[in-house]
Amino acid sequence: REPCTPPTAFSCASFKMHPTMVVSSFSRLFLISCVAQRHIASSPVQAFFASNQVPTIPLHQMHHRRLSSSAVAATTSTRDDGDAFRILCLHGKGGNGEEFLKRLLPLRSLLDDRLADEKNKSDDVFARNTSIKWEALTAPYQISGSDDAYAWWTMSPGVRSFNADEYIGFDKSASNVMNAVFPNNDSSTTATECSYDLILGHSQGAILLSALLATNIDLQRSNCSYILNGAAWPNPYGKALMSLPVQQSQHEMKKDTKMLFVMGKSDNINPIESAKQVHDCYQAAGLDVSIVYHEGGHSVPNGGDVDSERALEDVCDFILQAVSGKAKE
Repeated sequence: REPCTPPTAFSCASFKMHPTMVVSSFSRLFLISCVAQRHIASSPVQAFFASNQVPTIPLHQMHHRRLSSSAVAATTSTRDDGDAFRILCLHGKGGNGEEFLKRLLPLRSLLDDRLADEKNKSDDVFARNTSIKWEALTAPYQISGSDDAYAWWTMSPGVRSFNADEYIGFDKSASNVMNAVFPNNDSSTTATECSYDLILGHSQGAILLSALLATNIDLQRSNCSYILNGAAWPNPYGKALMSLPVQQSQHEMKKDTKMLFVMGKSDNINPIESAKQVHDCYQAAGLDVSIVYHEGGHSVPNGGDVDSERALEDVCDFILQAVSGKAKE
């Protein structure tokens, strides 16, 4: 098993300092029925990954209210969500849970269409009965001067998450997320049942997710899948990331845990070289990790062009594979 190497150095001066927001289009997706080519890339050292397909969600109108730091925004794809596939979304710096769910509408809309296609062409019980429930947490720290912009932690001026020595307030954010993921966990025992099937993090939310998975045994042993969009090296928790191969042997970290990294080749906020370092550490630990590249920047692919549509299809494939895996459990 190849060791995980520490990240290369990045200069703060080479990046713009502004709150990270997901930039996505609200225009209607023009979906193509056939994607000419999938670009799910994996490491040359270890070839992991299977193809996927995906479920979906009707576009319910969101409530226009301000979210508190502990609020959860939620929307469901069907009327009965008792056995729904549950997705938790963690927004980037400068966003909030409700706003992030709106930004994910292109992905959710495509998932709806893909699931509808599955139901029309399949007699599979999985396809007929599948539903998805989306939820999103809002970070606890309100950004000064804004009523609806939040962050998962704060840092000194001029410092970035990939080179910060400390994430001020990280513990509170970590507690909020873990309480949502393991709501019935007794602190005296190890949690076994994760309340979500997939966690999707963007930017600071993806950095938070990568740090939690590197430091939390409950997450490491859960059946959850993960999508990290626009991630960067979580510097204060870098040693934990680099020790993942050791943790895997000590804590029986699930080797079949699936992680998808979504990387924009034009991302000048969190460059893909930093995200690849995170990817390599999880790959070194033996997890089933893969990458979807797109030509865009620091955003969730929105289907605005052929390349972005292709990336959305690949993300949908990953989610549907996770849904199918849950149905077979």
